Amino acid sequence: MQLQILEVILWPKNVRFEPRRVPFGPGVVNVISGASKRGKSSVIPIIDYCLGSRLCGIPAGTIRESCAWFGILVRTSEGEKLLARREPGNQQSTDEMMVLQDFGANVPLDEPKKNTTRQSVKRMLDRLAGLSNLGFDAEETGKGFQGRPSFRDTLAFCFQPQNIVANPDVLYFRADTIEHREKVRTIFPYVLGATTGKRLALKWELENLQKELRRKQREQAAYAKVSETWLANLQVWVTEARELGLIAGELPDAMEQTLIGALERVVSAGETGDGFSLAGTQASASEYAALQNEESTVTRELSVARHRLNQITAVRDTVTDYKGSLSDQASRLGISRWLRTLPNDGTRCPVCDSAMDASHNELDQLCDALSVIEDETHAVSKAPPVLDRDLVDVTEKLQLLEDQLKAVRVRRRAIEERSKTIRDRELATARVARFLGRVEEALKLFSARTEPNGLDDEIEKLNARISEIHSSLSEAEYARRLETAVKRVSRNLTKMAAKLDVERKDAPARLDIKELTVGVTDYAGREDFLWQLGSGANWLSYHVAAVLALQAFFLNQDHSPVPALVIFDQPSQVYFPRRLARRELDKDEILDEDVQSIRGFFDAMGKLAVHFKGRLQIIVLDHAGSDVWGKLDGVELAEEWRGENYLVPPAWFDLPE
Repeated sequence: MQLQILEVILWPKNVRFEPRRVPFGPGVVNVISGASKRGKSSVIPIIDYCLGSRLCGIPAGTIRESCAWFGILVRTSEGEKLLARREPGNQQSTDEMMVLQDFGANVPLDEPKKNTTRQSVKRMLDRLAGLSNLGFDAEETGKGFQGRPSFRDTLAFCFQPQNIVANPDVLYFRADTIEHREKVRTIFPYVLGATTGKRLALKWELENLQKELRRKQREQAAYAKVSETWLANLQVWVTEARELGLIAGELPDAMEQTLIGALERVVSAGETGDGFSLAGTQASASEYAALQNEESTVTRELSVARHRLNQITAVRDTVTDYKGSLSDQASRLGISRWLRTLPNDGTRCPVCDSAMDASHNELDQLCDALSVIEDETHAVSKAPPVLDRDLVDVTEKLQLLEDQLKAVRVRRRAIEERSKTIRDRELATARVARFLGRVEEALKLFSARTEPNGLDDEIEKLNARISEIHSSLSEAEYARRLETAVKRVSRNLTKMAAKLDVERKDAPARLDIKELTVGVTDYAGREDFLWQLGSGANWLSYHVAAVLALQAFFLNQDHSPVPALVIFDQPSQVYFPRRLARRELDKDEILDEDVQSIRGFFDAMGKLAVHFKGRLQIIVLDHAGSDVWGKLDGVELAEEWRGENYLVPPAWFDLPE
């Protein structure tokens, strides 16, 4: 997901002052260097607050007392957006927010005014991340560990505050609470690409089908439970039919099908009396007309729903085909960018060895076409997740309409059967009428399960679709994809850690998505988790290596919902003694080997940012100055907070004597 911080903006409560703007460069490692108590550790809580956190984590005191609003200017796939949120005052947080976009080159810095809510901002961020609208468990309503993935969940892989960055027990942001820890476990297969939006949709459909199957199986079991009573009733009804003169001769064998056949012949014969019910016939005719109208209405709605389902399916297929076509076109046009980078100094074409003096206009056109195709590919990638919920809703509506149509037709057929000429006259006696009606209804009830589209057929169809979905949801394939993704991240983690300050540089490291930590294998083959390793340098190194390895994996996916943004707060705290951190650092008091170790962390971050060519932004808040990390590729100074420089200008509040 494209999300990079361009500015952090603070609006003062004292309107005499201008807003405080802290700029950050996109696609590089931004360093805010400074002494203690300058506001460095407030940057992550401010950004988190503006991205829709439930509570305000900005430290209480001078910052919250002097600021009226907090904001961030971000670059997204839809352009630049300004997200601002009011300081909560005496409350734990506030839902009052402002979102501005399409403001051109001039960012509006007037006092923010509420124009949206936190929930709306979260929905917008979910949409930008391309997250599925379906939960991991169809039983969940959207909340809980198995609820739908959200943008807020993905920030676990982006923030490394001071209490986390070298913590042996916690590897991810806010994973020190049970709620967030379980949610990180749940979303890991999703962010690693093992669980997709299509897989979630199939799981929801499977859950609904299994509910329907259980209901119909209970209905089928009810039939089986009364089978013995049913046979006894058949024998009683045959005996009574002979007493009424409806069956002549000997009684048939006491076999279910034989008895049913005899009673069906009695019902079909339809012995009647002399009476005729005009009022009953008229009432049936009125009911029949109403049922015809209802059947017509339900049939039209069913046709619309089926057409909608076909449209959604066709759109999904078209988007997939179109995305593949765009990818092919982008692959063919990709060489044009490389050719355009060749100098226009007589260099000859590396393909045909002809002069390139007059070819740059054509190359520019090809490169422009490539940019258009890439933008369209990104826009097309957002379509499938939006269609997932529509597909589930249409499927559920189809099931409901089919049940309604079936019920209408059952009632209509009953009237048709009663309205036949043979039943236009009342039965000769009340006893025969009651007997035939009772037997007829019982025969219908027990034959409904075996007739075409009856209960047995419905159960068979449900079982067939469930088997089909189970095949598509192959657990073996899911496990293979997840294992492959974890191995890729683990290999990069091991390589990254070897370049940092770990104790055993050749020891294989593994990302453990169940324990949410890193496992390191020693020379004897025993795997130790992060909390079992000693040394703060080890803890810090594996934290940095794990976060960077995950970001590298996310950026190599076609589309990842995780923002390509990482913020580290005080990574050098492991090396700088507390007494040095409380005042300006004196390089003479820091061992050279510690300086080299710290420089190695910045070097690894810078190289990764350069490798991804502007797609990854890293922000580091640290005591270390440019004498430690200076002149490294991809590493730039954002601001230095020393002397009179603070996050919040001292003029905004009264400094203590």
